[in-house]
Amino acid sequence: MRELLVWAVLFYLRFWARIALKIHRPYIIGVAGSVGKSSTRNALHAVLKDHFTVKVVSGNSETGVPLGILGITIEGFNNKNWLTVLLKAPRQINSLKNTQYLIVEMGIDDPYPPKNMTYLLTIVKPDMAIDLNATATHTQQFEKVLKKHTKDTLDFILGKIAEEDSKIITNGYTKVGIYNNDDARLKSKIDPKAKKESVILLTFGQGKTNSIYYLDYQITTKKTKFTYGVTTSKGERVLEVAFPGMILPPASKESFGAVILAAHALGLKYTQIIESLTKNFTIPKGRSSVFSGIKGSLIIDSSYNSSKSTVLSFLDLLLDLKKRTGRAAVFLMGDMRELGNEARGEHEEVAHKIAEVVDQLYCVGSITQEYVVPIVKRYIGRKNRTKKVEWYKNAVQAGLHMKEELPKDAIILVKGSQNTLYLEEAIKFLLENQNDVKFLTRQEDFWLKTKQEFFSI
Repeated sequence: MRELLVWAVLFYLRFWARIALKIHRPYIIGVAGSVGKSSTRNALHAVLKDHFTVKVVSGNSETGVPLGILGITIEGFNNKNWLTVLLKAPRQINSLKNTQYLIVEMGIDDPYPPKNMTYLLTIVKPDMAIDLNATATHTQQFEKVLKKHTKDTLDFILGKIAEEDSKIITNGYTKVGIYNNDDARLKSKIDPKAKKESVILLTFGQGKTNSIYYLDYQITTKKTKFTYGVTTSKGERVLEVAFPGMILPPASKESFGAVILAAHALGLKYTQIIESLTKNFTIPKGRSSVFSGIKGSLIIDSSYNSSKSTVLSFLDLLLDLKKRTGRAAVFLMGDMRELGNEARGEHEEVAHKIAEVVDQLYCVGSITQEYVVPIVKRYIGRKNRTKKVEWYKNAVQAGLHMKEELPKDAIILVKGSQNTLYLEEAIKFLLENQNDVKFLTRQEDFWLKTKQEFFSI
C-alpha cells in the first residue's frame, strides 16, 4: 500500500511539473555524473545569470526535480508537509514564467525507476546535456543488476552506471551533448548513439582533440587557478580562470571546462564567460568551503559527501599545499557509503594514498575503522608517512579530540559521506569564528533536530 502511495505522489508531482514546462517552454540544460554535479550547476548559473533569465532546480532526485521546477520547498518530510506540497503543486505551474534557461541537476542512485535517469527523463527532456563522469558512487544499489549477470566486477557496475547516466545525452531529443572524453566508459556509451541521433557533441579532457582541454592547475592557500586551451580558427587560445579565496581540487577542472563549453555553445564569448564565472561562482556548502580554524589552522570543508575519486583529488590538493607551505596535513575522514561489495577495495586504495600525504588522520565510521585505520597504521614510523591515526565513534567525539590534539597552523581536510556521519558537527569545535557555523552544511532546523537525536543515542 505504501509503495502505491509513493508512486501516486511521484506521478502527481511529475504531472504538474510537466504542465509548467509545457506552458513556459524554457531551454533545459541537464547536468549528470557521479561527482561534481552541484558545482557544475552552480558554475553554469554563475555565468548565465548575467546574460539571461535563468532558474536553477536545487533538487536532483525523483521528488527534488519536480518540486524544483514548481518552485516548492518542503520543510521536513512528515505527512503534514507532504500534504502541503500536494496542495501547492497546481498553484505553482507559473513558477517558470519568463524563464529562458532552466538548469536541472539529474542524479541517479539506482538502475531502476524512479531513482534512475530513465525516470528523470520522463519529467524533463534536456535540450543541452552535460555528463561529467561515471565513478564508484551508489555502487551498492547498482549491484542489483548482478543478480541477472555473471560479471560481478566493479568494471561491470561502472559500465552500468555510465550506461544509465549517458541517457541524458543519448535519449533521442537532446540537441547538444557535452561530456568527459577522458572517461572511456562514458565515451563508449555516448559516441555511437549520440552520433546516430545527430547530437552535436562537445568534449572536455586532456588531449588537444577535445573541444576544450586542460593545460594547468595551480593551488595556494589564497587562490585556485585553472588553465584551458581551445582551438579556434586563429589557432590555440588559452583561457585562465582564477578563483581568489577558494581552494578547489584538481577534479574541478571537469566542471569548469564543461561550463565554458556550454556557455559558449549558447552564444557567449569566452571573455564574458570567464568574467561572470570569476565574479559570481560560489561553492555549495560542504563542498570545499574554506574557514579559519583554531591554532592558526585552515579548514577545507568537504563534509557534504564523499567518493573515492573525490577523496583522491582532495588528497592531491592537500599534498600540493603541504609542499608549498610546510604546514602539517590533517584529515578527518568519514566512511564512503553506499559502495556495497566495493567498499573494501575503494577504502583500501584511499588508505595507501592517505599514508603518503597526511600527518594526522582522524576517522569516523565503521568502514574506515575496518579498512582504512589498519592500513595507515602500518605506515606509522616510516619516513614522510602518517604519524598519528585515531578512530572515533562519531563526529562530535572526533571534533572534541581534534580540538585538543591539533598541531599549530595545520591544514585540515574534512570529507565523508552524508549518511549518519555528519562530519560538519566536528568542524564546529575547530572554527576560529563561531559565526561561521551558519556556513556549514545541514544546519537547517530539520537537520539540527535529526542530528540532536542521533548524537544523543
